[in-house]
Amino acid sequence: MVLAALALLVPFVVWIVWAVAALVIVVLAAAVAEAIVLRRTKFHIERPAKLALPLDEHDVTSFRITTTTTAPLSMTIRQRWPEIVLPRASTVRAICRPGEALQIDLPLRAIARGTESVEPAYASATLRGLAERIVPLGGESTLHVLPNLKAVKRMHKRLNAYALRSIGARQAPRIGKGREFDRLRDYVLDDDYRDVAWRASARHGRLIVREFRLDRSQEILLCLDSGHRMAARVEQITRLDHAVNAAVLISYICNRMEDKVGVVSFDTEVDKGVPVGRGAAHLRAITAYVTGAQAEYRHTDYLALAAGLRSRLHHRTLILILTVLPEREERHDLLRAVEMLAPQHLPLLITLSDRDLNAAAQMLPANRAELSRTLVARDVWLARFELMRELRARGALVVDSTAEDAGVDSVNAYIDVKRRQLL
Repeated sequence: MVLAALALLVPFVVWIVWAVAALVIVVLAAAVAEAIVLRRTKFHIERPAKLALPLDEHDVTSFRITTTTTAPLSMTIRQRWPEIVLPRASTVRAICRPGEALQIDLPLRAIARGTESVEPAYASATLRGLAERIVPLGGESTLHVLPNLKAVKRMHKRLNAYALRSIGARQAPRIGKGREFDRLRDYVLDDDYRDVAWRASARHGRLIVREFRLDRSQEILLCLDSGHRMAARVEQITRLDHAVNAAVLISYICNRMEDKVGVVSFDTEVDKGVPVGRGAAHLRAITAYVTGAQAEYRHTDYLALAAGLRSRLHHRTLILILTVLPEREERHDLLRAVEMLAPQHLPLLITLSDRDLNAAAQMLPANRAELSRTLVARDVWLARFELMRELRARGALVVDSTAEDAGVDSVNAYIDVKRRQLL
């Protein structure tokens, strides 16, 4: 049956061949015409030459594309990104109509600080799918990943909103047992005799006491551990990056509290850092410094930090150290460093804990392998608590925090120190 049917088509083979050939010619002609139109179409992209992203924030970068086409263009835009952001590549499909400016929004998340060049985006354009033209859109741009200033911006709005509640009221100094003299006043019952101004009392013929206000312009020094333990990643962000975000946030809070703040980084050596100071220009200097801080696979020398700080600090200072607690055999250097600092200064350690280690220590084992893992994790975890207890016994304040919450916990610890007047 099949052969009989094919035999019936033999007289029409020539016509079928000519029809197929004509169709191919028409398609080729249409493809050539489309290619010519695409060739003559001009593409223009509007994008900033420099892109800035906050670390560990989900952000969106946008650019606009305009063309000289007279018909709708189906476009596929592809953009490759450097290693400091996620995703590594973005693909967007869109239609650009005549006279329309096509806006492309690409979601990004920065996972490492630094500066990298971004290659041009490429667009694949077609009219009816018969021909395709691939063109680069613009030139190279520069991508800067900075410490997370969005957290500072959010804190700034909250503090301003809190301050505006009392707008029109006169700001008075906070009276308390600080070191800054405020005024003389008459003695009242239950005043401390140590506050009596005896010379003023003798002149006036009655008891006069000195009144003090809470200290301002105290000195805060942030110390960022840049050793090998800080190079580990938590939620795709290194521990040092989390510490940098915390340092930027606490620096802003200290400046708003009228305290002087500085920052140093340390591993085997102590960097020069940024000395303590105040003001917007000083905060920009701190941000620029911590932006360039990088974790190195080197030993963390706490004794070098203590010796360096003792020689450069001449006033009682809150020394806030963002670090990861060392192992059992290396803890003596940290304990000795705290002993060197504690008599004159106030050490405050923000220790970055490991959630996986905590989970392993609390896991109920189901077999021998899991039992061995749990016992080792529990031994390491208990050693951390023992070390924190010994640090507190030597005069240090210790806050155990996760890397993600280091900024909030640092601010809370700083405010608690100010409230308790420990400086």
